[in-house]
Amino acid sequence: MARRTQGLPLNTIVLAIIAIVVLVFLVLIFTGGIGKFLGQTNQLTTSNQTMGAECSEYASTLQTQIESYPDPSAQFQYFVNSQYVSSGCSVYSPYTFTLSNGSEIECGLGPNACIMLSGGSGGSGSSCTPPNGIPGCELK
Repeated sequence: MARRTQGLPLNTIVLAIIAIVVLVFLVLIFTGGIGKFLGQTNQLTTSNQTMGAECSEYASTLQTQIESYPDPSAQFQYFVNSQYVSSGCSVYSPYTFTLSNGSEIECGLGPNACIMLSGGSGGSGSSCTPPNGIPGCELK
């Protein structure tokens, strides 16, 4: 006489695993675990959006101020000393500024782009930071 063992069907095991996952998910929802995770994710998104909005505001204000100076060298000097450059927006926030002589300063090109300024302290080894240079920008 052969003995037959009784086992659980595969469908029952799969359903038990799905039920456990659903229960864990429900516990996280009711204890606030999901909210904490989503809150942290939203903070990062909000921080990036805020920085982008600030850089956009700096850029539009700078373009308006530049247009009030008739001399291109004065415009360029104002650009170098602007909040847009000093805040680091010039590296990652794309914007093109037009000077009165028709030349353009294109910014937001990343950390490898630089406009080196004459009269900056240091020679070829000087870093691309104000007042030695304008990081993230190129003169077109």
